[in-house]
Amino acid sequence: MIAFAPGNDLDGAGCAQNGVGATTPHVSAKSRLYGPLSAPPELQHFVREQSVGDAAQALGLARGTVHRLRQGYWPEDSRKLLQAWGRYQGQRGIVQSSWFLRRVRTGGVIRHAGLDYAAPGLAARTGQLLAVARATDGSLLAQTLELPAERLPLTQWT
Repeated sequence: MIAFAPGNDLDGAGCAQNGVGATTPHVSAKSRLYGPLSAPPELQHFVREQSVGDAAQALGLARGTVHRLRQGYWPEDSRKLLQAWGRYQGQRGIVQSSWFLRRVRTGGVIRHAGLDYAAPGLAARTGQLLAVARATDGSLLAQTLELPAERLPLTQWT
């Protein structure tokens, strides 16, 4: 027989309205152990677009786990799933940011995606690192890393 200490909610004596031996009707919500409340959208899309076997192999998870993920299951302690998804993204080189670091070459030229780009005033920045990204219109944009930041539109250099 297990004896509980007085005042412990497990024996029902912790509530004044309950008599000796009564159980408490109070249910407390358990806080989450770890992680987000639901699967990241990218992970949900991945497991639904792949076959269960392919997704399980790629993530290193059991087929049953992947099947439950496809049905919308998300555990309270999701560390293992988030680690598996992070490993998969790292192996595939999935880039979360669209900015790339590029060094200014001699003559003010930046090489990006196999092509050379230039902008007025870049020759004075030879050797410096710049962040390069695609603008909404498809052109390239360079930004200095020191403050105050300066943005320079890049044009293809011939």
